[in-house]
Amino acid sequence: MRHFILVFSILLSHTVFSNITVYFNYGVFSTTGSKPYLETYLTISGNSVKFLPSKGGFQANVNISWKILKGSEVVKSSNYNLMSPLATDTLHLPSFIDCQRFSLDNGKYTLELIVLDKANPEGKSYHTETITILFNRDKKVYGSDIQVLESFSKSSATNILTKSGYDLVPYNINYYPKTQNALKFYFETYNLDSVIGKGSKFVYSYYIENSENLQKQIGLSGFQKQNANKVNSLLAQFDISQLSTGNYNLVIEVKDSLNTSQIQKKWFFQRQSDAVQMASNETSHINTIEDFYNSVQSADSLKQFVECLWPISNTKDKENQMVQIKRKEPSLMRSYLVDYWKTQAADTANPLTLWYSYYKLVLETNALLKCGKQKGYYTDRGRVYLQYGKPDQRNQVNSEPSTYPYEIWHYYKIYDSTTKRFFTNKRFVFVNFAIADDCYKLIHSDMRGELYDERWRFKLVNRSQQSINIDDTKPGNTYGNNIDENFNDPR
Repeated sequence: MRHFILVFSILLSHTVFSNITVYFNYGVFSTTGSKPYLETYLTISGNSVKFLPSKGGFQANVNISWKILKGSEVVKSSNYNLMSPLATDTLHLPSFIDCQRFSLDNGKYTLELIVLDKANPEGKSYHTETITILFNRDKKVYGSDIQVLESFSKSSATNILTKSGYDLVPYNINYYPKTQNALKFYFETYNLDSVIGKGSKFVYSYYIENSENLQKQIGLSGFQKQNANKVNSLLAQFDISQLSTGNYNLVIEVKDSLNTSQIQKKWFFQRQSDAVQMASNETSHINTIEDFYNSVQSADSLKQFVECLWPISNTKDKENQMVQIKRKEPSLMRSYLVDYWKTQAADTANPLTLWYSYYKLVLETNALLKCGKQKGYYTDRGRVYLQYGKPDQRNQVNSEPSTYPYEIWHYYKIYDSTTKRFFTNKRFVFVNFAIADDCYKLIHSDMRGELYDERWRFKLVNRSQQSINIDDTKPGNTYGNNIDENFNDPR
């Protein structure tokens, strides 16, 4: 997938609307019938076009003309007007997007694009782009381009932005400023059913690496387990608030049950951030816990470093942390953080090493277990992950009949960092009542000190059946559900 910023020069160069700023991007995908198609994305900067009075406010009108040629033959063409959203304040003019799909065969094409501000008809600009489509379908796994997103939401009705049941709003540049802290993306893989067998298990592995040394970034990795189909889609996101300024690749890889890589795709992007780069002890000039926190100048970053200690802190520590968060005084937060980790290390460990190890888990939690804009360490799953560590088994059940999406985590041996005690064979049950988001609530655990509810199974099937008998702990038989099996033997 390519990203270009097209600044279209207009002949009336002395007017305020003398340039149209267009962010252009495209991706190549395939249909379930193995027919490739080109998807184009445009973002028109509202400040670069003329808004005229309209009913209810002000509105811009841009004419867009496409031609796709194979050699000298025009194989696809389109011409239409694109209206902006209504603006009520001419000082804050909204940008607007356009998405088009063109069904194409394998081959080499020339795309011609003309953009015209209808309020400035003499101004016209032209862009051309060479595009190659090559999908090898002969029992080989192949993938779409990586589509990077501004946002996504569950689709209520199919439209031009819809893929795999979600409306995907494109993000049309490969630059993430400090104000943009979420990297969201969509990807499709084709032919896995033919290559590894329909229904066979595989893993989508995705991570961010430094584009110069290919080093994986701490905490910015994830995975999704799926079963092979003709088309398998991946929709995921990273919290990049702690990713420092630099050049990076988003990497997506498909691995089969033998851990053999079937396909890998990369997408380059640039990041600008105030975040401090997390370096390894071997390469860092930071040698002590004091060095690390003294190098952090951002009060917001220090505040987050205090906040993320909540899952592993006792009642007294939490009270102290609330004071630090409320005051948000950098020097006091630094002192508190240094003292906290020195106390945790005592005389048996290196405070800096302990902090690096824990913060790696925090970044993983923020990337994999967040809830909307809420940081991962404030969610139920994130709190459990940080307090007890990674589960030995994590069973994700997203599409069982008559149940909300739920997860069961199983720990063979578990250490409670707040009480300093070990336990064995403990489970946690989380459920996503909202369905459309990724917010899971803890509804039951047999771990001491955690929420315990003998009727937790009824919460999973809340939509279909309930019992007014408080002695009932299990719903009646429901077709297709394996709640007890998943609880007793998570996998």
